[in-house]
Amino acid sequence: MSPPFLKGSLFWLALVLQVGLVGLVPARKALTLATGSPIYLQIAPLDPYDPLRGRYVALSYTVAQLSTLEKLPGWSPELAKPGILYLRLAPPAGDPARPWQAIAISRDRPRELRPGEVVLQGWFDGRQLRFGIEEFFIPEALGDDLEPEIRRNPETLRAEVKVDPWGQAALVGLWAGKRRY
Repeated sequence: MSPPFLKGSLFWLALVLQVGLVGLVPARKALTLATGSPIYLQIAPLDPYDPLRGRYVALSYTVAQLSTLEKLPGWSPELAKPGILYLRLAPPAGDPARPWQAIAISRDRPRELRPGEVVLQGWFDGRQLRFGIEEFFIPEALGDDLEPEIRRNPETLRAEVKVDPWGQAALVGLWAGKRRY
């Protein structure tokens, strides 16, 4: 039989561990949002409505599609297998709010980056690279404004993303023309 103080200690230890594990997921995104470098990615959206979750925009990034990845330095048939890949991005010349350009791909995280470059870590599923920022939930009222904008000017859509030093991404907002959602 264990002493009563040990039972109470085990309870609190178990509680702290559970709360800590639950808190890790939002803490990771919060860290990325707080410390990440802002970049912009060109998107090609779909606009589904899920009655259980509400309205959201499903995002597909042009830099993440197989047709783009195959043209990058570092691409090989070995990279076509599912797994983690690292995408190197460079800022656009002039306007930093324009979409960033993919400049290289690799299975290993690049050790050195040129000034201004970032690396995004993603999961390649055989068709495209996924960064964990493929859905953007929007309030009902904003969705009514965003949908017509998507139809009118799909080429101006871009995602504002923050990328931390480890290549993790957090979606900050969507831009349609000069308007931020």
